[in-house]
Amino acid sequence: MNFYGVTGQTSTEDAKKIIDSIFSRIPYPTFVTDNSTFEILYQNKRAIDLTGNKLGHTCHDVFYTCDIPCIDCPFGRIGQEPISVVRRNELLDKNVKWQFTNIRWFDNREAVLGIMQDMDAEISNVELEHRVKIDVDSTNKNLDELTQIPNYLRFYANAEKDISVNGDAKYAIVVFDIDRLKSINDLYGMSGGDETLKHVANTLRDLFGSEENYARLHSDFFSFYMKYEKKGDIIKTIEKLRKKIADNDFEYDINTSFGIYLVNDRVVPINLMCDRAMMASTTAKGNVIRFCAFYDEQYREDMIKASQIEGDMGKALKNHEFKMYLQPKYRLINAELCGAEVLARWIHPLKGIISPVDFVPLFEKNGFILKLDEYMWEEACKALRSWIDAGRRPIPLSVNISRYHIRHNNLEHVLRKLLEKYRLTPDLLHLEITESLFLDKPEELNRVLVRLSKMGFKLEVDDFGSGYSSLNLIRNISVDTIKIDKDFLDSEMASEKGKIVVNHTIDMAKDLNLQVVAEGVETKEHVEFLRNSNCDIAQGFYFSKPMPLEEFNKLDF
Repeated sequence: MNFYGVTGQTSTEDAKKIIDSIFSRIPYPTFVTDNSTFEILYQNKRAIDLTGNKLGHTCHDVFYTCDIPCIDCPFGRIGQEPISVVRRNELLDKNVKWQFTNIRWFDNREAVLGIMQDMDAEISNVELEHRVKIDVDSTNKNLDELTQIPNYLRFYANAEKDISVNGDAKYAIVVFDIDRLKSINDLYGMSGGDETLKHVANTLRDLFGSEENYARLHSDFFSFYMKYEKKGDIIKTIEKLRKKIADNDFEYDINTSFGIYLVNDRVVPINLMCDRAMMASTTAKGNVIRFCAFYDEQYREDMIKASQIEGDMGKALKNHEFKMYLQPKYRLINAELCGAEVLARWIHPLKGIISPVDFVPLFEKNGFILKLDEYMWEEACKALRSWIDAGRRPIPLSVNISRYHIRHNNLEHVLRKLLEKYRLTPDLLHLEITESLFLDKPEELNRVLVRLSKMGFKLEVDDFGSGYSSLNLIRNISVDTIKIDKDFLDSEMASEKGKIVVNHTIDMAKDLNLQVVAEGVETKEHVEFLRNSNCDIAQGFYFSKPMPLEEFNKLDF
């Protein structure tokens, strides 16, 4: 993304001068980052003086140590409203600073504007290092403006005081938030969202009274601390609070997810205890039965690992560390090589091969999957063009299409540009859509698939049978191929009844004029069974492991 290319005929240098002039007047450190890669696109002199950072670094380079968990970091959240956060950052000069950061998204959602303000004057750590000391004597100070309950400053001070004074008591910090508050704002307006927040605040006030052991931390995150004897005491309190929150006169349900941090080390700053409880709450998201979770140190290790991956991903794409691997597909009737699936492998210069299991789910959360997928599509197109130029018969390559391309990107435009650039026909690029997409707005999905089909692309349903799809649903969607999931194949082949299920699945697919590909084929038994069941194509370790393009080019096709 070229941050300076913001006006029609204005040159990059002229645009830079204009932007420099505007941002130099802002009396606070100001920076702009790419919303997917977190790469610093612009920063004013005050930001440079504060961080010593250079363009091309990421926000993770600026904030060497950050109290906000990676999974809850505001950067990379596509499509959310402007927010403000207060966090303790250890900068590259090793000085620890409390900072207020206001974060806003540009209209195109591709970049983020951040304005920082030093808050060490407001949050003093004179009494104990990294601990908050503030004036809470006045009942009118440090209240949340909207809800009129204690804010995070007052909460940190109250919790610090009570937990340190009652040294023998066992304490727990509980953090919770409102599930899908953004949807409430979208449907009922910001006033509806505000009334929801006030209701939650009033419920906390009614439950705890004058104890002031609760607060609104920020956005839709609330917290409270409590003494306990057994973990069951905490769960009972949460259940009571959750029930009271759910008992309301709104036209919509208010669901909440809770995270619990047991205070074992009283030296840990209160804000970090809250962050750890917040981390735990994310594991309970979307689970109606399991609405709360206890913090485990593994969460922190996962957070650090995820943060390192996010810090490296932008540079990895620029440095071509993501490599295209191809897994061959073979016709079962004659063992002829007839295609391949494109898979991404990250070859890190220091860490070696990073498993897709470690980076793909993270990229899907932060939106970077858009850039990675498009990078792999282009690598596939390059390979196809190289085969044609060398006089070889090109075989179709299957590439993944994520839900983000269906919702957030001009998919047809991107693909059309690639075909034009490499002078390819669409039948050479098969598009794989994960089956879980078919339950998420299937009408919207089908409209996109119909357009892609009219363009000439072949469409495949990946992971068929992994738990969601059915042939009854597939028959109404414009696809050409289903790929039977390995787990489905293994589980059903374990019994005679299961084998009948697989046979009937393949037969019904054929009745719908769908091609059938079996994934994860690893044994001779798999091959013989699938061949007898009239399955068309198979891929898996029995035939070949995924391989880099250089090795694939040695195959006979």
